[in-house]
Amino acid sequence: TLLNTMAQRLGATPDQIRSEAQSGDLSRLFGAMDPNDAARIQKVLNDRAATEKLLSSPQAQQLIRQLTGGGNTGR
Repeated sequence: TLLNTMAQRLGATPDQIRSEAQSGDLSRLFGAMDPNDAARIQKVLNDRAATEKLLSSPQAQQLIRQLTGGGNTGR
Protein backbone atom coordinates (compact mmCIF):
# COMPACT_ATOMS: atom_id res chain seq x y z
CA THR A 1 0.00 0.00 0.00
CA LEU A 2 1.01 3.62 -0.28
CA LEU A 3 1.26 3.89 3.48
CA ASN A 4 3.65 0.93 3.71
CA THR A 5 5.79 2.36 0.91
CA MET A 6 5.94 5.74 2.62
CA ALA A 7 6.88 4.13 5.92
CA GLN A 8 9.69 2.11 4.34
CA ARG A 9 11.13 5.15 2.60
CA LEU A 10 10.96 7.24 5.76
CA GLY A 11 12.34 4.56 8.06
CA ALA A 12 9.18 4.38 10.13
CA THR A 13 6.28 2.05 10.74
CA PRO A 14 2.91 2.59 9.07
CA ASP A 15 1.45 3.28 12.53
CA GLN A 16 4.03 6.01 13.17
CA ILE A 17 3.26 7.66 9.83
CA ARG A 18 -0.49 7.41 10.48
CA SER A 19 -0.11 8.94 13.95
CA GLU A 20 2.08 11.78 12.70
CA ALA A 21 -0.28 12.55 9.82
CA GLN A 22 -3.30 12.57 12.11
CA SER A 23 -1.55 14.94 14.51
CA GLY A 24 -0.44 17.23 11.68
CA ASP A 25 3.26 16.57 12.29
CA LEU A 26 4.81 16.47 8.82
CA SER A 27 8.38 17.06 9.96
CA ARG A 28 9.52 13.48 9.25
CA LEU A 29 8.07 13.65 5.74
CA PHE A 30 9.50 17.09 5.00
CA GLY A 31 12.86 16.17 6.53
CA ALA A 32 13.22 13.20 4.17
CA MET A 33 12.37 15.24 1.07
CA ASP A 34 14.38 17.37 -1.25
CA PRO A 35 14.15 20.92 0.20
CA ASN A 36 12.70 22.26 -3.06
CA ASP A 37 9.97 19.60 -3.07
CA ALA A 38 9.18 20.29 0.57
CA ALA A 39 8.87 24.02 -0.18
CA ARG A 40 6.49 23.32 -3.08
CA ILE A 41 4.32 21.09 -0.91
CA GLN A 42 4.27 23.70 1.86
CA LYS A 43 3.19 26.30 -0.71
CA VAL A 44 0.30 24.06 -1.83
CA LEU A 45 -0.71 23.41 1.78
CA ASN A 46 -0.82 27.16 2.40
CA ASP A 47 -3.17 27.64 -0.60
CA ARG A 48 -6.65 26.39 0.37
CA ALA A 49 -7.90 25.95 -3.21
CA ALA A 50 -4.77 24.07 -4.26
CA THR A 51 -4.96 21.86 -1.17
CA GLU A 52 -8.61 21.00 -1.85
CA LYS A 53 -7.79 20.14 -5.46
CA LEU A 54 -4.89 17.94 -4.39
CA LEU A 55 -6.90 16.17 -1.70
CA SER A 56 -9.70 15.35 -4.12
CA SER A 57 -7.41 13.27 -6.35
CA PRO A 58 -7.93 9.47 -6.29
CA GLN A 59 -4.38 8.93 -5.05
CA ALA A 60 -4.85 11.35 -2.16
CA GLN A 61 -8.19 9.77 -1.27
CA GLN A 62 -6.55 6.33 -1.16
CA LEU A 63 -3.77 7.61 1.08
CA ILE A 64 -6.28 9.37 3.35
CA ARG A 65 -8.25 6.13 3.73
CA GLN A 66 -5.04 4.30 4.67
CA LEU A 67 -3.92 6.99 7.12
CA THR A 68 -7.29 7.06 8.84
CA GLY A 69 -7.71 3.29 8.86
CA GLY A 70 -10.62 3.61 6.44
CA GLY A 71 -10.69 0.01 5.29
CA ASN A 72 -10.58 -1.23 1.72
CA THR A 73 -8.31 0.63 -0.67
CA GLY A 74 -10.28 -0.46 -3.71
CA ARG A 75 -7.87 -3.22 -4.76
